[in-house]
Amino acid sequence: MTRPPSSDGAVRVTLHPGEDLLLRPGTRLADLRAPLATLTRRPELRYATLTVDGAPVTDDRVAGERPLLPGAVLRVRRPGRPVAEPAPGPGLRSAATMPWLVARVTGPDAGAVIGADGPLAALRTWTRLRQGGRLTVRRTRGPAAWLAPPPATPHGGVVPWTLTLLPAAASLALAATLRQPLLAVFALVGLVVALPQLRAARQRATADGPAQVRSRGLSGPGSLLAFAHAALHVSPGAWAAAQEAHAATRSPGSPGASRAAPGAEVCLLTAPRDDPWEQLLHDGSVAVLGPAGLARSVARALVAGRAARGAEVRVGRDTPGWSWVRWLPGGGPLVLVLDRTAGPGHAGPHAADLVVSVGAVPAGCRAVARVLDARRVRITGPDGTARTVPLVGVSAEWAEHLARLLAGAAGLGRTATGDERGAQLPAVVPLTRAHGFTEVPVPGALAGRWSRSAGWAVPLGVGADGAPVCLDLVRDGPHLLVAGTTGSGKSELLQTLVLGLALTRSPADLALVLVDFKGGASLGVCPRLPHVVGQVTDLEPGLAARALAGLRAELRRRERVLAAHAVPDVALLPPGTLPRLVVVIDEFRALADDLPEFLPALLRVAAQGRSLGVHLVLATQRPGGAVGPDLRANVSARLALRVTDPLESRDVLDDPAAARIPLTSPGRAVLRLGSAPPVPLQCAHATAPPEAEMPLVRRAPAGPAHPGGAGTPGGEPTVAGTTPGPRAGSSGGPPDPGLPDVATLVVDAARRAAAALGHVPGAPPWLPQLPRRAGVADLPPATRRDRAGLVLALGDDPERQRRTTVTWDPGDGHLAVVGRARSGRTTALVTLALAALRLGWAVHGITRDPAALAPLAHHPCYGGTVRPDDTEAVGRLLADVGATDRQSTGSDTAADTGAGRWAGHAGEVRTLVLVDGAEEVRVTVPPAALRSAVAFALSADAPSMGGLASRVGPRLVLLGTDRAADVVLGAPVALAGSGGPPGRAAWCGRGDPVLCQVLEPELSPRSRSPTSPR
Repeated sequence: MTRPPSSDGAVRVTLHPGEDLLLRPGTRLADLRAPLATLTRRPELRYATLTVDGAPVTDDRVAGERPLLPGAVLRVRRPGRPVAEPAPGPGLRSAATMPWLVARVTGPDAGAVIGADGPLAALRTWTRLRQGGRLTVRRTRGPAAWLAPPPATPHGGVVPWTLTLLPAAASLALAATLRQPLLAVFALVGLVVALPQLRAARQRATADGPAQVRSRGLSGPGSLLAFAHAALHVSPGAWAAAQEAHAATRSPGSPGASRAAPGAEVCLLTAPRDDPWEQLLHDGSVAVLGPAGLARSVARALVAGRAARGAEVRVGRDTPGWSWVRWLPGGGPLVLVLDRTAGPGHAGPHAADLVVSVGAVPAGCRAVARVLDARRVRITGPDGTARTVPLVGVSAEWAEHLARLLAGAAGLGRTATGDERGAQLPAVVPLTRAHGFTEVPVPGALAGRWSRSAGWAVPLGVGADGAPVCLDLVRDGPHLLVAGTTGSGKSELLQTLVLGLALTRSPADLALVLVDFKGGASLGVCPRLPHVVGQVTDLEPGLAARALAGLRAELRRRERVLAAHAVPDVALLPPGTLPRLVVVIDEFRALADDLPEFLPALLRVAAQGRSLGVHLVLATQRPGGAVGPDLRANVSARLALRVTDPLESRDVLDDPAAARIPLTSPGRAVLRLGSAPPVPLQCAHATAPPEAEMPLVRRAPAGPAHPGGAGTPGGEPTVAGTTPGPRAGSSGGPPDPGLPDVATLVVDAARRAAAALGHVPGAPPWLPQLPRRAGVADLPPATRRDRAGLVLALGDDPERQRRTTVTWDPGDGHLAVVGRARSGRTTALVTLALAALRLGWAVHGITRDPAALAPLAHHPCYGGTVRPDDTEAVGRLLADVGATDRQSTGSDTAADTGAGRWAGHAGEVRTLVLVDGAEEVRVTVPPAALRSAVAFALSADAPSMGGLASRVGPRLVLLGTDRAADVVLGAPVALAGSGGPPGRAAWCGRGDPVLCQVLEPELSPRSRSPTSPR
């Protein structure tokens, strides 16, 4: 892909005798006359007839279209002079109409092409010019034939002329030698028999296409000039036919199919296989040594060949002999020229695909071309092999003519790669330009835009025609897949899409969920938008899993809303009932690798998203393996930025176009909607400043592109009589670091507009994580579904988007609290005891550290604390509580069953015994004691519970951040490792395990204790 010589899309032309100007594309010549006259101080330009290549240009002609293309030379036609003026430079304009061409192949001025009207005239021209280097004479069929691919190898069954004439020649030789005229008759018979075969072979070659009947093409630099001239001047039909002919040589089963690798791009200008110069250009650098003039001529020929095949060329500023590169289109592989013959060169910070050094050998360079004299060059390849070849160089005038032709062809979208779709894309597109703004809209204007918006089309960037390229997630989606390698502009595209949605729809119509698995910063300021209801990053363990679980719950909620309104699609709901939910996932592969078990949830979202108003935007570097076929079946919108392999591009787009995006064009992308053809675009840049209005005419930089730039011409353009170009801080210059960027301004305007309209961000589709500390006030309102028992913790139910109350019913069995030191075991026992005391229960404690249960000491129902090593006190405690419970139940056998254990009357006195450290009471508290009607709550640091594990029922496993350690303690695998703050636990009772936060004890001022969680 290429772009015009001006980075901002302006059309660069020359006003004779030699002033380069930049014209605003799409402007009529009639509107350009006055600015031209004012800028150049030439009043005659207001009314005089202007010509391009000798042809008059009418005032209705438009800049950027024929003939006012990049590279054109505008001349003032003087009264009395003929219309047809000779084109400047060593051009092919006059030779193109001649049937014969004479081209110079070698020498310092190779590439010159002269036309002749017949073979004798061509022979005279060859005789006159043969002293300057080797010449070739070719018969031509016109510019269209210059674009045809090289002749393929003859098909099987085609009889070559040599094999046909050999028997006839042998018969004639025998007839002359033996003096037998009859033998000559056999020669005639052989020719008569071969004629039908030769005619059939010619018919087959004609049916195979123009490649089989074209005359031999020009060789050397002349072939470059012929291609550039033909690309600029042939008709659209001839150009399309040439593309089809070249594509046919790459298709399976064609004669040239073996020359193309799978997925390779079609190139309309290929180097000959036996070209000795080609071996120098594949090692990354080449040095050209010798006399300055000759070395520079050879280097120009090498660079011109690469430029004609789509490379971008950069040289140092004010380097003599290289000003012609200012006309070359850019965007392809980077060729950096270091001309040391004109003084010290400046390499710049660019990573070039090829470095051409003139006059010096760069470090690490193994390919060297040393000019011996005006006819010979000794070339040394990267492998050390050396050979002497004829010198092939071009003049600066010839190179400029070639560059002008290439610039004009690129303006028409015609390049050697055959891909005209991305040829006219700009280098940078501000977000404001894509949306048709000159400035970021103020809050009032944005609110009005929201109220008037009726569709969901969002501009992603601009296409080759300068028009916005839009994506409508409702019509074109419902989902979007984005692929692009590192540095291709993937995160910038996601910011553009998110900000574009926010500029199009209000928070009442749109809700955004941002999932960023690149550290949380790739989406910039987008999380501050009022439309954003939730953000997930890879820095918050477990939050992604909660988000996906919340999405499942959100789908069920939306299904209930549609069922309540008796409509099948969210689009049929009354406005404001249910906003569309767009889930943007950056680095989807990382999410899929970390949470493979949640991919089925995304499959359901993808399958039901259209009717439920849920849309997915999945961005990843390589979709292969991460985005399965079931998910792809529901993703009809696909966008690929630069990828490294044609197979990856085909995987996303069914087209290799994304693999041809150059490294120097971040933000260049190809969009495909369903089965429609791929559309190239330059994605809008979310932080690029707004563009100032481009002047109609301004002076162009005088020199070539400078290595310090980003592919733009060196120097700043100027306009006479005005302050031209971009404003301060616009895309034409560096932004002011003290001013907020466009993305920040858009977010601020959206927040103010939403506040003015009374819109507030909606609740996220998932519950926030449990608080680090929870109390009774954090519990949800009681419902009939809540289980009776002692309140212990605040539960989490992300599948149903709700909080629950975790209670322990002693009828389910004794409670085991398992956890490591300082995880909150003692706090859980105290919380449980306070809940029992509030219900009038009798509570007793057994612990080695009486201070841990000190908050209970002042309660009248607390029976006191004993140490586990005090056997007598423990025995007395167990006997007393056992006798009390037998009296309250009125039966000695009721305690033997769990059903009868708590089957007393209302108002009966119940007893709870706290055992803090079950490992220390294995002797003093026999297992038989746990068969009484007394409820026990035991804590331990191991799942064996000091040998009492078989006597307990529900478990509260306090969690940490080590998954393996939590599993050893008995935590469910799904919840292991999700701890952190003290009191974070997994409740394992009836039903599924529940993640919960143990309530902090609500202590009276007298009973507060400074002890930390244990």
